[in-house]
Amino acid sequence: MYNRIKRLEELVAGASELIVRLKDENEMLKQQVELLGAARGKSASNSAAARELADFKLKVRRRLERICAKIEKAHDLQPGLFEEGDE
Repeated sequence: MYNRIKRLEELVAGASELIVRLKDENEMLKQQVELLGAARGKSASNSAAARELADFKLKVRRRLERICAKIEKAHDLQPGLFEEGDE
């Protein structure tokens, strides 16, 4: 009976040590995942696709600005054209 209790105590001690080691490894892995995620985000922002998207957004913005300028010019030339009419 004493041998079984001693063996059980050894197993508990071994399991406790293993749990502590696994917690440490888990913490290290969490840090690595965070670093990899940050690196991925940084590389994605520098990727060709991100640059293409930024260029596309800039082109769309410029095009919308030109359209708005044309609308404002037409409005200035023909007052009441784009206002809600009373008629």
